[in-house]
Amino acid sequence: MSTATPTKKTPKQESPKPYKFTINHLKKMYEAGIFKPEEKIELINGEPFMMIPIGFRHMKTVDKLNKILNSLISQESLPYVVSIQNPIKIDSKNLLYPDIAVYPEEIYQKEDIPKIKDAILIIEVSDTTLDYDREVKLPVYAKGKAKEVWIINLKDNILEKYTQPSGKLFKSIHIYQKNETVNLFNKKIRLSDIF
Repeated sequence: MSTATPTKKTPKQESPKPYKFTINHLKKMYEAGIFKPEEKIELINGEPFMMIPIGFRHMKTVDKLNKILNSLISQESLPYVVSIQNPIKIDSKNLLYPDIAVYPEEIYQKEDIPKIKDAILIIEVSDTTLDYDREVKLPVYAKGKAKEVWIINLKDNILEKYTQPSGKLFKSIHIYQKNETVNLFNKKIRLSDIF
């Protein structure tokens, strides 16, 4: 009578997994001098991305938008503030630096980094970063329930307006040409003043 030898189970092999960073890890790396204070690092799903320096046209467009938005807010005595290239987040693994974010004034009462859903409007000025802004950052803004995102597309001289976030997508996309106007706070902004 033969006896069957029990087969040994081989341990299941696991693939290496990428390490996911948090905002606190990033803060400690800055404190340790791994990143210089002037270097802006975005976290997308726990992965760090170093922002590339902006060019002159990009800088000039951000300045124009800042002036237009602040003028509109002050003329109408609206309770909003304009934040330029400052951090915004969804959670501990997603930290972005939009070119511009417009918040209600009470954002200053919070001690933490503002959340994407707190912003009334988020603007990315895109030239060399167009693919990154559309394919990498935009899904994070949708996931964070951004109310409205503009991509100022300097390659094609158009404004891409995204609203109605759902999952990692926006249900509504509207394209404005350089000779058109876009509404904000019930006022028309001429895109020719931006491009």
